[in-house]
Amino acid sequence: MSEIIRYYNVLLPVVNSGIFTYSTTLDLKIGVRVAVDFNRRKITGIVLEEIEKPEYKCKMIDKAVDNEPLFSKKYLEFILKMAEYYHSTAGLTLYGVLSEKLLAMEDAEPFIVEKTDVVDITYTDEQIKAINSVELDKFSITLIHGITGSGKTEVYLSIAKKVLATGKKVLYIVPEISLTPQLIELVSKRLGYQPASFHSKVQGKKRASAFLSFARGEVKFVIGARSALFIPTKDLGLIIIDEEHEISYKQDKTPTYHLRDMAVLYSSILNIPTVLGSATPSIETINNIKKGKYNIAELKNRPNNALLPQIHIVDLKRCDLVAGVIAEPIFDKLYETVRKGEQAIIFLNRKGYSTSLYCKSCGEILQCDNCSVSVVYYKSKGVANCKYCNTDYRKIVCKKCNSVEFNEHGIGTEKVEEILEELFPNKVLRMDLDNITTLKSLKSSLKKFESKEVQILIGTQLISKGLHFPDVTFVAILGIDNIISMPDFRSNERAFQQIVQVAGRAGREQLRGDVYIQTVDPNSVIFKYILDSDNSYYDYELDRRKSVGYPPFTKLIRLSLTHTNLDKVRDVANLVASTLKSKCKNITTLGPVEDAIFMIKKKYCLTILLKSHNSINLKKAISISLEIFEKNKTGAMIMKVDKDPYKF
Repeated sequence: MSEIIRYYNVLLPVVNSGIFTYSTTLDLKIGVRVAVDFNRRKITGIVLEEIEKPEYKCKMIDKAVDNEPLFSKKYLEFILKMAEYYHSTAGLTLYGVLSEKLLAMEDAEPFIVEKTDVVDITYTDEQIKAINSVELDKFSITLIHGITGSGKTEVYLSIAKKVLATGKKVLYIVPEISLTPQLIELVSKRLGYQPASFHSKVQGKKRASAFLSFARGEVKFVIGARSALFIPTKDLGLIIIDEEHEISYKQDKTPTYHLRDMAVLYSSILNIPTVLGSATPSIETINNIKKGKYNIAELKNRPNNALLPQIHIVDLKRCDLVAGVIAEPIFDKLYETVRKGEQAIIFLNRKGYSTSLYCKSCGEILQCDNCSVSVVYYKSKGVANCKYCNTDYRKIVCKKCNSVEFNEHGIGTEKVEEILEELFPNKVLRMDLDNITTLKSLKSSLKKFESKEVQILIGTQLISKGLHFPDVTFVAILGIDNIISMPDFRSNERAFQQIVQVAGRAGREQLRGDVYIQTVDPNSVIFKYILDSDNSYYDYELDRRKSVGYPPFTKLIRLSLTHTNLDKVRDVANLVASTLKSKCKNITTLGPVEDAIFMIKKKYCLTILLKSHNSINLKKAISISLEIFEKNKTGAMIMKVDKDPYKF
């Protein structure tokens, strides 16, 4: 008796459509992984559906990796809907959210659950109200909008404990790895065991263990970064998105998804709640609350009557600078803080020693050979580096006059560290992605500051949110003008969020905090709303966005075209834009224009921006754009479709 041949559509993590038909004698379930041959290499895919025998010949499935489905039907539905929303293919979407290595992994060491003592707390009335506002047995989106230090994390964990008690799992997503060591410690105290972690600094066996253990149900609680949303787990009961406003939740590569939006989509498919949290919610989230799509619970007070810090705006035009970098009033306050035995945070979102170098002889700014951007100088390494292509320049020579003498311009965290270390010996610690390269170095630095081995912490965005240091009474914010002046409709929003988040590190317990912000423009509208300490900023920003026709009142799509030949990519970009302007008169087509960083890795970058109130019109425009592009592109020319773009 001959064996029955079955035919299945299999989803593969590849850059084209991703869905291919294979044959087998096996009776397979939807969601199991299979090993197949694709373009002369072995690859692991996921069974999507069984189909009738096709008219063409199919390759055979090599083997089934799973006996039971690792991926649920709802997970696969999520991937397909995500691909459709971001105008991507199913294969490219799977490739962009799940590494081939993890997808192919058959086994891993089980995650060892370390038991800890449970430490309970007493909740405030505001926290209890917020906890009870989330219904656990249906789809809903609730924003926990709490001032910094108001105990939002305790609210998330109380809701999580309710979900865990029903036998379901919890996914807790954070934007920065710097949050995980303190957060894991707190979660362990509340749950009585250590949760699994899944982010870029967890590598090798530990990462594989967290992935498979959560997928198979051996672990019920995972703390992770953006990629954790795509661990295929059954019985998920709650998704928590901390600091939901963070730009790091938006992925640059295809699919250009936003984590918050995809968490909302996934929870709607699973019919479970998602909890968002922030002291500075995104404009999009506030607009969804005003429209009744999201719920809101507010925490307006800090526990134990701790007060918000006092904000001081320092006009750089009216004061002297210490070492040409720090305003004198800021230095005086820093000196007083250290003298009293308290701690301080100095925030500057620029790495390196100086942000650029210019030739002493001819004034030429030293630029990268591969990118149209100035290089950053690192004195500690004796190199200049391009942050776009990561090229190091060890022999620093002017390309115009061959001089080797340069002046430094702009300041980074390395320079601030050097200045303060000279003034406060052995009391200074720097934390940025240059010196925090592993989870071990991160934990070590945080522990050093927590134990008060040092009193001054200098850092970038890595230290700007979520961290809790009881003895920090002073925060200084340097370089905020760089954010405010960015040519981006979201620059005001980002500056507002950055200031409030960093300021929130001060005075979180018994000691009142002070925050000093140095600026060349103290009359900026942002500072008015920062000093008012209320939510009127959101009304102002929503009115402004509506008047100029930008999100959340319109939809944007950014078409990014890149190629090594400027004339060729410009010709294709002009053709795409002119076709859209003639065929799609119900949308606004802007460009093409050169990007602010015109060349990256020796590829020229042009942008076309599409704007409309109607998503269907934009979908049609993208189809036309892709058709024109595919017909006219040459060589390795690329056009990336970025829906709801965050970078311009």
